[in-house]
Amino acid sequence: KKIKNVLILPPSLRGDILDLAQKNTLDSNENYTQFLPPEAANAIKSTTLQPRKKRLFISCVVRLSPEKSPHHFVSLIQKLGGVDFLRRNGLIPLLCGAKSVGCYADQVLADFEYVCSRGLSQGSVWPFVVIKHFLGPKELAAVLTRTAINIHPCFYDAYGMTLVESAAFGVPSIVNNGGKVGAVSLLGSGKGCIDIDLERILEYHDDKKSNDCCYGSGIEELKTLISKSSRKGSHESRVLGAVAEEARSRALNWDEMTCFRSLVAYLNKINADS
Repeated sequence: KKIKNVLILPPSLRGDILDLAQKNTLDSNENYTQFLPPEAANAIKSTTLQPRKKRLFISCVVRLSPEKSPHHFVSLIQKLGGVDFLRRNGLIPLLCGAKSVGCYADQVLADFEYVCSRGLSQGSVWPFVVIKHFLGPKELAAVLTRTAINIHPCFYDAYGMTLVESAAFGVPSIVNNGGKVGAVSLLGSGKGCIDIDLERILEYHDDKKSNDCCYGSGIEELKTLISKSSRKGSHESRVLGAVAEEARSRALNWDEMTCFRSLVAYLNKINADS
C-alpha cells in the first residue's frame, strides 16, 4: 500500500537553549558576555571594535569531522580574500568544535591557523579564534550573541542543529543551496537563511548552469554581502536583518510542545482516515 502525506518533523531546540534565547534580544548581548570562552573574549579585547560593534565573529560551529566539512570554512575564508578581507570588514574568524576524527581535525586546525596568520597588510594584526571543545549552553549563547554571520560549511547535512541555535539568537546563516541541508526546511530557503552555491564557490563542480539560490552563486556576490552588511541602511544590511528576524521567529516558535502537537495532530488524522 502506498503511503501518502509523510510528515517530517524537524527537531526543536533543547529547552535550555530555548530559555536562553528567549531572554535575549537581537540588540543585546550583555547577559551572556561573561560566559564567553577565554579564546573569544581575548580576541575581542585585542581589537578596537568592541565599544561600537557587538557582533564581531564570522563563526563556524560544527564537529571537526569530515561529514561536517569545517575545511570548507577554511577554504571559504581564502576565497573571500583571507583574513585581511575580514579585518577590513571588522569580522573575527571563529572555528569551534570538538575533535571527532583526530588526524582530520588536526589538519583543519593547522590550515585554519595558517590561513588566519597570513595575508595581512604590512604592519596589520588581526585575531582569530579556535575553540577545541563543545560549548555548554551559556557559552554557546555568549558566542552566538557576538556572531554576525554563521557559516554552515557542509554541502549536505541531515539536519544541522547549530543552524537553528544560531537562528534563535538572531544570527543569519549561510548554507549550501538546493535543499541539501535539513534545517533549511524549518528556517525557510531564502527566508531564514542565506542560500549560496557553496559547491560552485569552492570549485567542487564545474557545471555552468547555476543553481537557484536567494543571493547569487559567486564569490563576488558573497563578498559584497559581507562587506556592505555592516553599513546601516544598505541593501545588504536589510537582507541580513530580515533573514535574522525570520530565522529567529521560526526557531523560537518551533519548540518541543509545538513539535509534539504537530505529531499528535498527524497521528489523529491517520487514525481518522483509516
